[in-house]
Parts: sequence; structure tokens; C-alpha cells
Amino acid sequence: MTAEHTSSSSTAASQAAAQVELLLARIDQLPTLPAVATRLLELTLDDRSYAAEVTRVIESDPSLSARILALLRRSDIGVRANTVERAVVLLGFDVVRNMVLSMQIFDTFSKRLEEAEGHLDWHGLWKHCLAVGCAARLLAAHSATESTGNAPISPEAVFACGLLHDLGKLVLGACFPKSYDRVIARVEHVRGDITEIEREVFGIDHTLAGKRLAARWKLPMMIQESIWLHHHTPAVTPAQITNPLPVKLIQLADRLVRSMRIGYSGNYAEASYSTASAAALGLSTEALKKIENTLPEWIEERSAFVGLERLTSKEIYLESLAEVNAELARINEHLTQANRRLEDRSRCFNSLRLLSDLISPETTHEDVAQASCQGLQTVVGSCAAAVIGCSQVRGAIGILAARPKADGEPSVEIWPAFSIAAMAEVASPQPGWREVVGLPGDLLDHLRALLTEPARWWYPLRHHGRFIGAMLMGGGRIPPADDSFSALADGIAAWLNVAEARAAAERLNEELAQINRRLATSQAELARTYSLAMVGDMAAGAAHELNNPLAVISGRAQLINRPDLPEEVRRTATLIQENAHKASAIVEELMEFAKPATPKSTAIDPVELFTQIRRDWIENTSLLEQQFRLELSDGLPKIRADAAQIRMLFDEVIRNSVEAVANVKEPLLIVNCQADRADEKIVISIQDNGCGMSPEVAEQAMTPFYSYRPAGRARGLGLSRAARYAQINGGRIRLSSALNGGTTAFVELPTAG
Repeated sequence: MTAEHTSSSSTAASQAAAQVELLLARIDQLPTLPAVATRLLELTLDDRSYAAEVTRVIESDPSLSARILALLRRSDIGVRANTVERAVVLLGFDVVRNMVLSMQIFDTFSKRLEEAEGHLDWHGLWKHCLAVGCAARLLAAHSATESTGNAPISPEAVFACGLLHDLGKLVLGACFPKSYDRVIARVEHVRGDITEIEREVFGIDHTLAGKRLAARWKLPMMIQESIWLHHHTPAVTPAQITNPLPVKLIQLADRLVRSMRIGYSGNYAEASYSTASAAALGLSTEALKKIENTLPEWIEERSAFVGLERLTSKEIYLESLAEVNAELARINEHLTQANRRLEDRSRCFNSLRLLSDLISPETTHEDVAQASCQGLQTVVGSCAAAVIGCSQVRGAIGILAARPKADGEPSVEIWPAFSIAAMAEVASPQPGWREVVGLPGDLLDHLRALLTEPARWWYPLRHHGRFIGAMLMGGGRIPPADDSFSALADGIAAWLNVAEARAAAERLNEELAQINRRLATSQAELARTYSLAMVGDMAAGAAHELNNPLAVISGRAQLINRPDLPEEVRRTATLIQENAHKASAIVEELMEFAKPATPKSTAIDPVELFTQIRRDWIENTSLLEQQFRLELSDGLPKIRADAAQIRMLFDEVIRNSVEAVANVKEPLLIVNCQADRADEKIVISIQDNGCGMSPEVAEQAMTPFYSYRPAGRARGLGLSRAARYAQINGGRIRLSSALNGGTTAFVELPTAG
């Protein structure tokens, strides 16, 4: 992932978080719950409260008192009361609390929603909420009756949870009417989960918005958790919540009401409920059926409590049936359209199957183009057709397959890159057939010759937005632009991409093999360089320590070697002095190897250099002129290096070759010189037909102090010193040898430009 992509992702996340915070701040600006409702909640949730206290709170609001008494007189619940005190005693704290709470919340949002003039059917939503509340109450009552060991819970308390479970929809609809209209339109179109659409538009859904307002209003935790988690299933409901049983009852009640299509929920997610989850709450299948049958009557009874117009159970049944029939009609229409699409796509099935039969993961662009041309003609009939695939890996070329008739094998050929690039420039990003206007003239002329008729239509092929080829057709009519062609085009594009990926993989494998080879060489060079440096440090230290003792030994030997001493003593002193000088020479050699002089680079003519080297070695050894050949290319660039060090480098390499051919009947040394102008190097190979080296010896040949010769061998610094000179002059040495097959030393050195 690039830094730019990471930065843009971080910015988008920050903007989304800021949007959510602004939305929540807007919710926090909603009016607080009226004082009467807040105080009434406190009293009805306190076991120590008295009816007189509740009565005084309600009577403090004359309008609220009048509405409660009027609702009681209009309702059919069998309760008659002329005073608030009487109503509180007869109905109980829970029912009175639910009536007051629903009326206060209804009043809070009804005016805002009417003024917003949005598309939210808030009357239908309130009806849905009432139905969920009633269903939850009935479920709670039956759950307690068919006890499963769950702690008893007040049905009226669960009614309040169900009544307010969709509070968040009222919040979003009232605060953001235009945005929520987009949510409603979108969910009506996709017939999906409304919470997903809400999160796309707002960043949060109505469950979190409702929970935020419920917390601000300090509603009971039971209500807050029911609002927050009513879209969950029991299996994914957090285990650490305070009121798991009410939450699960609301979850079941919401699905039950949505399956019965009562009111408007705006949610088209799966509405069926699990009998297993109902059984876990102590609810049998018979109990659920009974609740479904009695639910409309409960809604009718309580509709007046929440300020809705009087509803009858018959109206609820008819409305539910109408909604079910409408949903079935929508489903039938959707299935009809789906069947039409399947019929269209089936026309492409044989073509795609043909592609699958003819193409494998090891296929090439030519194979795909040829098979795709045959597949295209199985769809469009016998008219002329062609398919072009593009390959950037193979040099931006085009692979053209064409067939004039629906018989025989399509011809396949490579098309130049410039025509393919011009085709890509005029290709529309939108799928579909279009006239060939704008395509390169040379391509159209060539297609006419291949197809025996002009190409009239073409269809750009793209894979993940990238132009990857095209389908072309002759004929005088536009082919039907339906999903079958899109499916075929996607299939051909996918296989062309497979061929491109395979070509890229092959190219990458080749490059990796080359890189691995270079890496192995580099590792060996690095190890040798490290070894040279380490041995050089050791040699420098040893030389420094040996110089002083050797000077003392040599000096003492000179003092002993006096004319007046016996001849035997003088010979011994001379021997000591000679060997001390030899040891000093070795020390100087070690010092030169350990810390060679800094190169003084000059431009060296390779022809002059090797001509002189050849002359010197022929004069000083038994080699004949025909046994030491020079093969130098014309126009060789000059070498940039220290002349003395380079001469010593090649002397060491040639010395090894001369020693290798010492026992060969017809010895031969060949020096070849060629320029590598791309890398600004000159490569010199020194080949002999000597005894060669085993792989083990060749591997150690440039290691300091290594020699494969027996006792009395040389010091083993020749090739290692040559490698050191090559290294400090910006070059390197490689050896290629076979036992009894000769050796070739390759020396790479920088050119002088």
C-alpha cells in the first residue's frame, strides 16, 4: 500500500468520523423529554412510590390529565375513571407510564415530521412500533406462563421497549428529512436491510441514533438496549448486556410484526423468525400462532393510547393482507425479470462452456483469441467475427483471431502495437457494441481482407477497468446489447487476463532466475571480498609484528659475519641473513596485499597492454608465439585503471595459466578482449588448455594462502592478489574451469569512457 493511498484512506476515515460526530451533536440538540414524563419514569420505576405521587405529577399538567381521561373514556378496555387518581389505581403504574411516555414522544416528533414534509410514513411507522410493543407484551406474558426458568419480567415494561424500539427512525427522519428520504428511496429500490443504507448515508444507523437519544432522555436501560439491539439475532447479541430477555423478546416481536406486514418498518431484510429462538424463550409454536391471531385485537385496543386514529382489528387484517399481496406481486415481478435475464444469459452458456473446454490455465493469448472467436460465433450465428487480445507484457502487441464463416479454425496473427494503442484510446469505458468509427484504418482494412466483409461493430473488452482487447463483427445490424454479451465479454476478458498473467509469470520467472544467478555470484563475490579484507587485516598485523624481529635478526647476522671468525660460523651467519631477507620480502608482499597502494587511474590501451604482455612472456618462458594468441576486437575502448596494478593482475593470471600447461604436449593460451558498452566495461578472457581444476579447487582458487600443490608449494597469494587489484580498480575476476579441461579467467574492468 502506497503512502498516498494510506493518507487518502486516513483522510476519508477522519471525514466519516467528523460526519458522525456532527450528526450526533444534531441529535443532542433535540428537546429534552418533558419534565412530567421524566418524573413519571422515576416514580414508576421506584418500588417505594405511591399512587398519590404519580397522580400529583400527572395532575400538574392539566392537558395531559384531560387526554388520559378522554382516552380511557374512548377505549374499550373496560376501565371507567373520572379522576386521574382513579385511572392510576385501575390501570397501574406501568400502563400509565406507557401512555404518558408514548403521548409525549408522539407529540415531540409529530410536529417536526409534519413540517419536514419528508417521505417517511411516520403514521405507518408508529403503527409498526405499536404492533411490536403489543407483540412483545404478549410474548412476555406467554413466556412467563410457559416458564423456562427465565426471571419474570413485566409485560408492560416490554411493551414500552417495543413501542420505542424504532425511535431512531423518528430521530433521523425529523432531524435529516432530505437525507432520510434518500435512505427510504434506496431501500425501496434494493429491498434490503435499512440499517445498511443508513450507515452508507449517515455513517450510523437508526439503532445507534435512537440509543443516543434514549440515553440523553435517561430512559431505562432496558429500553436503551432494546432500541440498540433489536436488529440483532439472539446468537450475536452481546452476553454482557443488562437485560438480555427483554432484548430477545423485542427481536422476536419485530420479526413477527414484519412477517405479518403490520404498519411500515422500512426494512425489507429477512423477517422470518426461528422457532428455535422462540423455544429458547419458552414459546411453543401454538403460543406463537395464538399471539398472531390475537395481536390485531391488542393493537386495536391500544391504538388510542399512542395518539393514533381508532383502528379496528379488521382494518389491520385487511391492511396486512394487502401488504402481503403487494409484496408477493413485487416478488413475482422480480422473478419474472430474473427469468428473462437468465434466458438471455443462457444464450451465452454454450459459448462460455466452449471457452472452458478449449482454454486451460497454461493457455496463451493466441489460444484465448482463437477460442473466443469460435465462442462469439456460437452466440451471433454465422456472421464474420474477430477477437483481439492485447498484451503489454509481450510488448503492447495485439493478437488477432478472425473467422469469416462459422466453420473452420479462426486464423491467428500478431498485430502491431501502435494500432492496438490507437484502439485503446478510442475505447469507451462503458460496455456495449458500437460502430467501428475511430478505429485505425490499417486495422479495418486488414479485417476486411480476413473477414471478406467490412467490420461494422466492435465491443471493447476490459478487465477491472483496463482495456485488454475487443470483439468485432461484420453484418449490417446491431447485435442485441443484453447481459448475454456482457457475460461473454467478461469471460473472454478474464481469460485474456489469465493469458497475460501467465506471460507475466513466465517473464518474471526468467528474470528471477537471472537475478538468482546474479545474487549467487554477488554473494560469492561478497564473501570473497570479505575474506580478502579480513585476511588483509590479519596480514597487515602479522607483517607489522614480524618486521622488527626480522630487522634485529638480519642486523645480528651481519655483525657475526666477520672475517676473523671461522668459515663455518660465517656460512651460518650468511644463511641467517639471506633467509631474514627472504622473510622481509614475504612481509613486504603481505603488506602490499593487505594495503595496496591507492590506484592512480589512467587510460590504458588494451591492444598495447596485451601485446607487451605477450612479448614479455614469450621471451621469458618456453612458450612459442603460436602457443600464445591474442584475439582482440576492433575499436576496443581504453581501460580506466592503475597501469602497474593491472599489469601485475594479468601477470598473476597468466602465470597460473603457464604453470597449468607446463605438462601439456601442445600448450595454448588465448587472450580475448571484447567491449560491453552497455555496462561500460571491457571483458578480457584468458583461456588455457592446461590441467584445469576440480570444482573444490576452483571455488578456493582466489582465497588467500590457498594452494592445491603439495609441500614446498607457493604461498597462494597469486590469484588472490590479482582479485584484490581488480577489486580496487572497480572490476572483478571470475574463473571457469574443469579438471583436465583447461581454465578460463574472465576479468571485467571499467572503460575510460
